[in-house]
Amino acid sequence: MKLSVIIATYARPDGLREAVQSLDRQTRLPDEIIIVAWKGDTPTLTALADLARRDPAGPILPELRVVLTEKRGVTAEENAGMREARGDVLCFMDDDARARPDWLLRLEAHYRDPGVGAAGGRDVIWLQGRVFEREARTVGRVHFLGRLSANHHERVRSLQEVDFLKGCNMSFRREALAPIDERLVGVIPYGFEIDLGLCARRKGWRILYDPDIQVDHYPTTNYSADSQEMAFIVNHNQTYVLLKHLAWPRKLAFLAYTFGVGDKNTVGLARVPNLALRRHWPAAALKAQFAGKLAGIRTYLHGAGRREQT
Repeated sequence: MKLSVIIATYARPDGLREAVQSLDRQTRLPDEIIIVAWKGDTPTLTALADLARRDPAGPILPELRVVLTEKRGVTAEENAGMREARGDVLCFMDDDARARPDWLLRLEAHYRDPGVGAAGGRDVIWLQGRVFEREARTVGRVHFLGRLSANHHERVRSLQEVDFLKGCNMSFRREALAPIDERLVGVIPYGFEIDLGLCARRKGWRILYDPDIQVDHYPTTNYSADSQEMAFIVNHNQTYVLLKHLAWPRKLAFLAYTFGVGDKNTVGLARVPNLALRRHWPAAALKAQFAGKLAGIRTYLHGAGRREQT
């Protein structure tokens, strides 16, 4: 079984170097590392030139290949990496993450089961030198009303079958993996992992979350929807993805839930009075919440949803 590792990167040259170094130290080395970058990202191009000359301290290092894209953004980069990869299993890690030494060894073990289409694990989040974590029972699930339980960074006690994984620590069997949907908005399109997971589930593949498969994650992206831009992106993408995949009774239940209640990042009407009193929730951000939901419905209705079974 051949394992390809894909890292989409932008303007994090130091993080990228450390991410690649963590892959060079794996007990089960990747068969190839594919770095995908926007061709206008000069700091990254400089780092890539250095990485191409990396000197092995011991055994031969895995092949490192570079793919440059004309268009900036995770969608273009990840899709380009998928097209270029030659592995049977495609593994994804971020440029602000570091793989634990047994990362690939543990991932590969789950693919001995031919029914497993995707596997991933915990991203141990580090903030200001400390691990950010709590204990959770449920991870990576889409509940009946469309409420999400992510929790991929929390302490979870056991292996679980899930609906979706997290982009900085996930892998897919090639035949279970769909391209990232270009209708998702945002340079980093919130919710693309949910879409990939639900696509694989609909094809009948099992998706496993193993808490012992770990990367150390030093995140720099904030998905909190307290800005106008992020409020729109989060609400658009989550609404579109769930309408795309849920059966009709659940679509209607989800729409009632997201407009009526919602969650901390997809605000419904019941949450507006409380959030409106907070200074960091300006009226423009609240308006963008509902504009994003409506735009997500339009994206779904404008052809994407009607082709979801193809």
